[in-house]
Amino acid sequence: MIDVSLLGWLLVTLTSPLSLVLLVVALGSVAYIGVTALAAAPPRRGARAIGTGVAACALAAGMIGLRVGAGAGAAVSTAAVGIAAAAALGATAACAWTFGAAGAAALGAARARRRAAALRAGDERRRLLAASQRAYIEGDDLAAETAAADAAVERLRAAVGGLEDARAALEARRGAARGDDGDGGERGAEDGPRAEQAEGASALAEDLARACDEAATRVSMGRRVLAAAEAAALRIACNAPLRRLLRRRPREAMQALATLGAGAIAQAAASIEAFLGEVRAARAEVAAIAGRRAAGGGAGSGAAEGPASVALGELAAMESAYGALLERLRLSELHASTRASVEQVESAAGALSAAARAAAIDPAALGALVTEIARAESAVAAAAPEAGGSRALAEALAEGSLALDRSDATSLSELIAALRELR
Repeated sequence: MIDVSLLGWLLVTLTSPLSLVLLVVALGSVAYIGVTALAAAPPRRGARAIGTGVAACALAAGMIGLRVGAGAGAAVSTAAVGIAAAAALGATAACAWTFGAAGAAALGAARARRRAAALRAGDERRRLLAASQRAYIEGDDLAAETAAADAAVERLRAAVGGLEDARAALEARRGAARGDDGDGGERGAEDGPRAEQAEGASALAEDLARACDEAATRVSMGRRVLAAAEAAALRIACNAPLRRLLRRRPREAMQALATLGAGAIAQAAASIEAFLGEVRAARAEVAAIAGRRAAGGGAGSGAAEGPASVALGELAAMESAYGALLERLRLSELHASTRASVEQVESAAGALSAAARAAAIDPAALGALVTEIARAESAVAAAAPEAGGSRALAEALAEGSLALDRSDATSLSELIAALRELR
């Protein structure tokens, strides 16, 4: 019995030396398979260093704590198992690093591809949505509807033309049958077989007459249907510019004007002015459509005037409404500009008034100045008294105080000059 232990912990017990040999061979096979797989796999940076490091650590741990068997031969078996195990662990670690990194890279690439595909799909959806919105705003579906209506009218006109050709052919055949009937009637009095032929020709003439009447009825109905179809196609063509304008009306500008107030006046005015240009272009387009249809004989004058006049009336009403709104916006813009100018004038005047009030002479300060001058003059007079000087000084001070109390127009320079004259 051979015990295999690591750091005193029993790992496995081998029954014979052959089992030990098979263990070493198995570990070596693992190492060989790992090295072969590493050679076949794409080189990965750091795999060799990791495998070598793990093998060295495993070998060092095996030399320190691995024990295989007991007695004199334990060192050889321990070294053999330790080297084989270290090689197997190093190869396994290198393989795990290599193939794990490859798997992680593959997963990352797949994730990146899915993300790129999602981004491309999102861009495509946004592009299709933008194209759909642009086609809706430009009225591509309206143009297709108008073209389909014109194509249907052309097919109906061709069918009515075929009916008219068939009626003309029947009329020609009927006229020819009438001529044959007249000749047979002249010869019918001479012999019997010719009379029988005349009777057959008369029956054929009746059938042709009925066929001509049916063809005339169908042609009449076809013409009425064609006239109604031409009127409907004209109505569709004349209403297409109006429907396109209803889609392209300046909703955002009107909403901004309603929510933001005067701050959106200029933007709304520009949008409405551009829309009015489109309205005028639509009126010219409707007039051109009506003139072209009337000149081409596609519809009668009444049909040509009806849808076109209605569409032109709607466009004129739209132009009038938006024109009046544009004028009010321009007026509001002028009022806002005038108000801003008035506010600037008031602000400048307020600043100047504040500066003027700050620069005005304070009466209290002026009185204090006069009092100081009077005290100084009194001190001078006391130092060098003159006859009658105190009386004159008292009178001057009394007049000055009285003038300041009454807020007279007496200036500071006049008061000082009067005081100077007393010296």
